[in-house]
Amino acid sequence: MDPTKFMVITKNEICTERVKSCVYNVDKDKYDVTFTNNRLYSYARYNVAFLTNPTILNADDYMIVTPDGKSLFDIKSIYQFDNKGEKYWCLMFEGFILNYKKSELHIHENCLSKPKSRNVFQYLTEVSELGDIHNDKGENVLKKNYDRISFIPDNRALSLYLDSGKPSQRLNCNGVIFPFGCNQSQYKAVKNALTNQLSIIQGPPGTGKTQTILNIISNLIVLGKTVIVVSNNNSATQNVMEKLSKQEYGMDFLVASLGSAENKKAFIEGQTGKYPDLSSWVNEGDVDSLKEEASELADKLQNFYQLQEELAVLKEKRYEIEIESKHFDEFKNDTAADYKAIKIRGKMTSDRIMRLWQELQDKADAMKELSFFFKIKSILFYGIANWNFYKQDLSKIITVLQELYYDQSLREYDDRIQAVTSELEQFSGDYAKKLETQSLAYLKAYVAGKYHWSESRVRFTGEDLFRNAEAVLNEYPIVLSTTFSALTSLNWQSIEYDYVIMDEASQVDIATGALALSCAKNAVIVGDLKQLPNVVTQDVEKRADNIRNKYNLKDAYDFSRKSFLQSIVEIHPEVESTLLREHYRCHPRIIQFCNQKFYNNELVVMTEDDKQGKSLKAVKTAEGNHARGNYNQRQIDIIRDEILPSLDVPEENIGIIAPYNDQVNEIRKQIRNIDVATVHKFQGREKDVIILSTVDNQIRDFTDDPYLLNVAVSRAKKQLIVIVSGNEQEKSGNITDLISYIQYNKMDVVESKVYSVFDYLYAQYRNRRWEKLKKQNISEFDSENLTYSLLMDILKDVPDYGVVCFEPMAMIVRDVTALSDEEMRYTMHPSTHVDFVIYNQFSKQPVLAIETDGYAYHKEGTEQYERDEKKNHILEVCGVPLIRLKTNESNERARIRQALGLSI
Repeated sequence: MDPTKFMVITKNEICTERVKSCVYNVDKDKYDVTFTNNRLYSYARYNVAFLTNPTILNADDYMIVTPDGKSLFDIKSIYQFDNKGEKYWCLMFEGFILNYKKSELHIHENCLSKPKSRNVFQYLTEVSELGDIHNDKGENVLKKNYDRISFIPDNRALSLYLDSGKPSQRLNCNGVIFPFGCNQSQYKAVKNALTNQLSIIQGPPGTGKTQTILNIISNLIVLGKTVIVVSNNNSATQNVMEKLSKQEYGMDFLVASLGSAENKKAFIEGQTGKYPDLSSWVNEGDVDSLKEEASELADKLQNFYQLQEELAVLKEKRYEIEIESKHFDEFKNDTAADYKAIKIRGKMTSDRIMRLWQELQDKADAMKELSFFFKIKSILFYGIANWNFYKQDLSKIITVLQELYYDQSLREYDDRIQAVTSELEQFSGDYAKKLETQSLAYLKAYVAGKYHWSESRVRFTGEDLFRNAEAVLNEYPIVLSTTFSALTSLNWQSIEYDYVIMDEASQVDIATGALALSCAKNAVIVGDLKQLPNVVTQDVEKRADNIRNKYNLKDAYDFSRKSFLQSIVEIHPEVESTLLREHYRCHPRIIQFCNQKFYNNELVVMTEDDKQGKSLKAVKTAEGNHARGNYNQRQIDIIRDEILPSLDVPEENIGIIAPYNDQVNEIRKQIRNIDVATVHKFQGREKDVIILSTVDNQIRDFTDDPYLLNVAVSRAKKQLIVIVSGNEQEKSGNITDLISYIQYNKMDVVESKVYSVFDYLYAQYRNRRWEKLKKQNISEFDSENLTYSLLMDILKDVPDYGVVCFEPMAMIVRDVTALSDEEMRYTMHPSTHVDFVIYNQFSKQPVLAIETDGYAYHKEGTEQYERDEKKNHILEVCGVPLIRLKTNESNERARIRQALGLSI
């Protein structure tokens, strides 16, 4: 019987090859089956399936593994038979056939058989030729690797990248261990990695990215899985190796550092033929209970981690209030020195102080005197005993209350900090350390149980990496490689890794990154979109654009403008992504600049402020054109003669960073024994003290690059010293913001016609004011709220700016010398305020004032119009731009964006 046309199944057994004929006997209602030995048997109809008209499938589109785990190769064709929905496959080889029930086979379809995936892969193959690594024969290595691939199983991580519509599969994982420590973000990141086919970890500097990777690796090991860890440079993967090889862990014997031919040679030659002594790792008790205990501890510690984060946030918020209150003291000292003190009976909360301030502000706005009944109320409700306090101007009364509000807020933060600290102390014993200990004990016990460590260890040859790759991977379940060499570290045709972990993915191009995903079923992509991306030349950019246009692909596949991390984030925005929030490297004042500037204040700073005020320093050279091209001798002189002699730090703990190689080379010539490099060379490293030489007379775009600045600043653990030209710089820019941030936090005297904005104070006031307006159903609330919502929408993607509402003119105008007496009185009146002030988050200086004007109320010729004209002139004299939004006009968004210099 022709097996390509018929299939006979008797009593659930496929017997086509042994059947000569199969005929249904109507009279007996049975099948008469004649076998090749000419014996005839009759079967009840329900015991026979006689299948015809098979569908012919392309064997090249499938990878098939038999029920006993053997991969099938060289299949010529596949004939698929259907039996009431149940599929059966006849596999045709050269000279023989194999028949299977389809559900018994492990089948993976070639994702390249789908037009969408094939189109993307062909594009990647073509752009891979733009890579600049060639072998001894002059062949482009990346392109050569792409040309080798004609089949990508649909269970590989790469299939997700090729098809944006394909969902990441959910995986099962019971119990997680953390032998390398843990926090709330890392807990989430590890869980996501183990329960999702594809997951993303955003790892800002100093947030324990390597620690997270090591915890993922540890869990994969105890699950009996294999992993390849890749990065664009060897330093990142070697960091993993160094941590695993530490004496307390001793896991480096599980690692094969492969990738390049040189690394492979070192691995082969470095084999000792024996295991380390693991006798101390053996656990005679219930090993599984160790894992259960560790997993339970990790769950219990979630509350502990939350309290840790809350404490860090409270401390940072307290600092912000404290530094703002110091700037407020400057305002208070400038405006008057004859305040009458306030006497309060009992304790007054910040909320009550705010209420009293609000009541007094309402009276000031309405030009009302303080009544006898109000003073009686203030005794009963607020506990203010001295009526003399109310015999001064309302502006002074409000200022005293504002000062009191700062003081009480600080006390309340101190109380909450103490309460959280006490809660943390109630975690009897070191639960976090116990989690590490239990997890490590389980990991070691598992490894000791898997390997016959008392026997000799197999030694592999270089040829084994190709011919016996499966055995190598079983012996060394952790493979390290460059991203570029991931496919060829072991024989990619005979093995597949369970996981690929790609570190520094923001520096990987999409062709190289995609190729690494082709060798593993699951992927964890690790990187930081705010740090240095991969860079291509203009020529490569042009050629890549031409190629992409041919394939009509979305922007997410843009080879020249997207790193692999950015690309996969855009292709699969729904994929589980974790931001590692807890920062452990830099002094709080240093990393808070990066946090505000680049990370939308999402980082939680776990380091302690030493309160010495030395963490930040800005040094300005004398005005003049000291830079010659990309070299500035004046800045080198300052480093050598002024800064270095003042540092009480060992030379090995100091780093000097410059944006240009010319400056780096000159510094190296003139200053010995100090680590000097460009920002790119310093990525992934850290020093106690970082000196940043900006070089330029006028800061150029390259020096001002946000990625470069983020990396440069976050290298400094204890002190950051920035050297800039004394020449007047652009009012906006990243370096300008850094200098402004340093000046604000160090209380440096800055010549300015305006005060810094008191954003904490007026954020609280805004909330109280709107709460009241909303309750009273006052229309003023609606217009102000609409404008505020518009401003917040405009500024949501502009971290450089913040907005405060109802800022008094007296708190904006610092230099009144150019004002007339009438303008000065108007400015100082407590009812005179600006509806909205947009300010720079780093200098706290106003950059734009906005007024919302009712058409009739602000009409020309009215008293309000005259006041508006005064305000216009006062703000103009102070250099603060003002725009007025009239209720009968439109296009407010465009006007605001234009005034801020944003694209419309």
